[in-house]
Amino acid sequence: MSSLARAGGTGTVGRVRDELARRGQVDDLPTAFLAGVTRFGRPPQAELDALAAAAEGLARRLATDDVADDDLPLLTRVLFLSGAADVLAEAGVLTPAYDVLGSYRDNIDRPLGPRLAERPVAGGRRWRVLGRDVGLPIGIPACVLNGGEAWVRHNAGNGWNVLTYKTVRSRAHAPNDRPNWVFAARETRSLPAGAAADVTADPWDWVPPGSADVSTVNSFGVPSPAPGEWMPDLERSLAAVGEDQLLLVSVMGEGDGTALVEDFARTARLAEEAGGTVVELNLSCPNTLSPSAAAGVKPPLCLDADATVAVVEGVRRALDDRTGLVAKLSWLDEARLAALVPRLAPLVDGIAGINTLQSRVRRSDGEPTFPGRELAGLSGVAVRDSALDLTRRLVALREAGGRHFDVLAMGGVTDPASFEALFAAGADAVQSASGAFADPHLARDCVAALGETLPRAVTR
Repeated sequence: MSSLARAGGTGTVGRVRDELARRGQVDDLPTAFLAGVTRFGRPPQAELDALAAAAEGLARRLATDDVADDDLPLLTRVLFLSGAADVLAEAGVLTPAYDVLGSYRDNIDRPLGPRLAERPVAGGRRWRVLGRDVGLPIGIPACVLNGGEAWVRHNAGNGWNVLTYKTVRSRAHAPNDRPNWVFAARETRSLPAGAAADVTADPWDWVPPGSADVSTVNSFGVPSPAPGEWMPDLERSLAAVGEDQLLLVSVMGEGDGTALVEDFARTARLAEEAGGTVVELNLSCPNTLSPSAAAGVKPPLCLDADATVAVVEGVRRALDDRTGLVAKLSWLDEARLAALVPRLAPLVDGIAGINTLQSRVRRSDGEPTFPGRELAGLSGVAVRDSALDLTRRLVALREAGGRHFDVLAMGGVTDPASFEALFAAGADAVQSASGAFADPHLARDCVAALGETLPRAVTR
């Protein structure tokens, strides 16, 4: 047993224990933990009993100051699902960055996970992304991890240099019912590129923070505040990033035909008015509900090439020529991508991909993980090969077509090696969602591993 975890709370585990004791939370931990475990479903009784016994044993050791360093993994899980992840973050302990038990609104200005004392930087090296010189080109795509100023400021401080502000709309849009984000603990290896997935994911599943084998499933439904709320927040977020960092803003329209194009253009103009210098079009969401309940979840817009091109053309006409434009795609098969990219290339400054893979997601008892929504988005290591495949084909089409556009690659980035693989495939920037969720310090690790050696840095 580590002496650092004893004697009045020296060491990380001891500091966590002392803070819990100060708050008077030690005795209530097992009850709070089981309430979190069962918030959105009930594990089989044997599993629930084992979790209860583990939490009760931990609480006894905390009460007698008998905790050790090897208690930290269990302590992390118990505190996270007890609503006390802030205690871990204050002690510098890795914890998932988003409170999966809380609502979208609960999380919008409350990033979890530890904040580094100093932003990690790759010396004075810079890389060219969408016409800007940025630090190591790793970032976080449009998702709830960039849901507002607090998140952008937090992520920028932790070394994420290419951030995309969460997708916004021309009117307020409520999130899907909870749960919205769940670990897919059984998906620890990449599926074949583009493979349809039947995923088993229980709301109480857990993957230790920092694991490179993490996969997740989510079903948020692209929530958005009203423009009167998100526009000033976006303006503050843009001011929160460094001169060697880039913040894009993702937008999405709704409707059909001309109405869809007009709404995309309207929202893009609002983002531009708020100060956005690069607008990303969300053409790839796998979680948008159909107005018809019988129809369930819509397929990604980018599967319809004509509708996609109409939207991109309409937005390009609506924006100032100086505003950058990025089209975000889901994984597309060879024929679809080869037909679409030559039509997009003259209109955009960049193409981003992939989004999560639309998958059928059920609990271990066969019920939908997300009630009423059997289809959801799969991300993390499970989609790594799909991301590599699309990135390589995008780069090949760029080279063959003679029109330059930057490639923003994402999918399965959970460690420095997976970041490097997408960059080596020709991506200009690489982003991570599940990896950033499970390891808020992933950008720091990439800077440490690759900051001095990553090629294609600009000459200064």
